[in-house]
Amino acid sequence: MSQPPGPYNAGGYGQQPPGPGGGPYGPPPGPGYGAPGPYGAWPPAPPPPRRRALGAGAVTAIVLGSLVVVAGMLFGIAALVRSGTPQGTEKIAFPATLESGKYHRMDGNAQVEQQERQLQDELPGDGTAKVATYSADPSGSPTAGGLAISGAYGDIDVSSAKMRDDMLDGMRQSQAGEVVGERREFTPGSGDVEISCQLTRLSQGGVGVYAPACAWADESTAATVLEVSVANSSPDSIDLEEFAAVTARVKDEVTVPK
Repeated sequence: MSQPPGPYNAGGYGQQPPGPGGGPYGPPPGPGYGAPGPYGAWPPAPPPPRRRALGAGAVTAIVLGSLVVVAGMLFGIAALVRSGTPQGTEKIAFPATLESGKYHRMDGNAQVEQQERQLQDELPGDGTAKVATYSADPSGSPTAGGLAISGAYGDIDVSSAKMRDDMLDGMRQSQAGEVVGERREFTPGSGDVEISCQLTRLSQGGVGVYAPACAWADESTAATVLEVSVANSSPDSIDLEEFAAVTARVKDEVTVPK
């Protein structure tokens, strides 16, 4: 866009009129960043920008927003169909605590209930959606971080590997998180359950945390477990193999006979 003519644009090429310093281009520059001061000393450099703190409001938004990520993973759960020969013998039920009392179930959250209803609408008639959040604080404060679990049970007639892939593919389609690195497969503990894991970055208001998410699936149940913690400030702070073991233990705690 062209500038209107004025004292610094008249006569072509923006030549400036004589300034009070007597020279054709006005007075010499005064002290500033990148120019010496009156005594030959360089002024101090500007302080580095302050890193934004992960405030309580941002942490709460990230924890609750993680439900959107986890719920998105289950849009492929439509593979829960009524099989000719029903195989599902287990269901998902969330106990009051997980991991020997480390995580405490957060009840009565409207967003959790909404996500569960939305997932239920995606399922066939014989599928049941289950969503819960667990806080690392007994008071249930989301700022303490914790777990978001989203799953379903029914008669599953596709392979465990395909179901796990479908769930984690939903993470890539979510706008609430950014996938980081490659997906990895683990068989923790006795090796009788396969776990697929993916790392994502969750952000809110310019700050964010890295969150591991792992999925399991069998002929009865399928679910994803996502951990949110302010301590996970970089990808290097997360051990996916260790969280896969946590997920396998969570599976043992939340799956019960029908």
